[in-house]
Amino acid sequence: MSIFLVIVYKNITNIETDHGKMSTKLLGLLLYPDLRNLSVLFALDALGGSLITQSLLTLWFYLKYHVPVTSLGILFGISSIVTAISLIIAPLIAERIGNLRTMVFTHIISNIFLILIPFMNSFNWAVIFLFLRQSFSQMDVPSRQAFVSQIFNDEERVKVFAITNIFRNVSSLPGPVLVGFMLSLRLLYLPFLVSGIIKLGYDSTLYKLYKNKVR
Repeated sequence: MSIFLVIVYKNITNIETDHGKMSTKLLGLLLYPDLRNLSVLFALDALGGSLITQSLLTLWFYLKYHVPVTSLGILFGISSIVTAISLIIAPLIAERIGNLRTMVFTHIISNIFLILIPFMNSFNWAVIFLFLRQSFSQMDVPSRQAFVSQIFNDEERVKVFAITNIFRNVSSLPGPVLVGFMLSLRLLYLPFLVSGIIKLGYDSTLYKLYKNKVR
């Protein structure tokens, strides 16, 4: 998938200008500290996210609580609705506290709930914390796009989104392998813990770097 995206982005950029000009512009863009910082940070976030997918959550609930697959389908259907509602609320929060704060603060709350899920002593509490996590987990997506638009001008944004998305896709590749290793050790809590810690590191670093640059 990542290789396919590289090819697609390359073809899209070649539509706009000739190969020589694009190479020069792209090289200059890669020298921007902001692009380097965001590429690394977004890659870190994607790595953490790749440890907690819906398939992993399905397997985890099945292994820990022996929940029937049909019930899990309903559970994650409701979870998707909760996530969709949060995406509508995110811009309203960003209008009040800014894109960066919305990105970071909602993400921190989400990851605290994520870390706590495997330590709940009952299925019901685990589901409650899952829904709490989903209430915040995707609020950073629209605010992240708006944040990037604040940092870069109109000419740069398409290339910036392309480059950072490539970093995100490539960095998520080791996720399933790492999760498989953790589960093979019967450490069912570990993917949640590692994912949450990685993402909290991303949040704190991003905020430290940009809190005085954008709101």
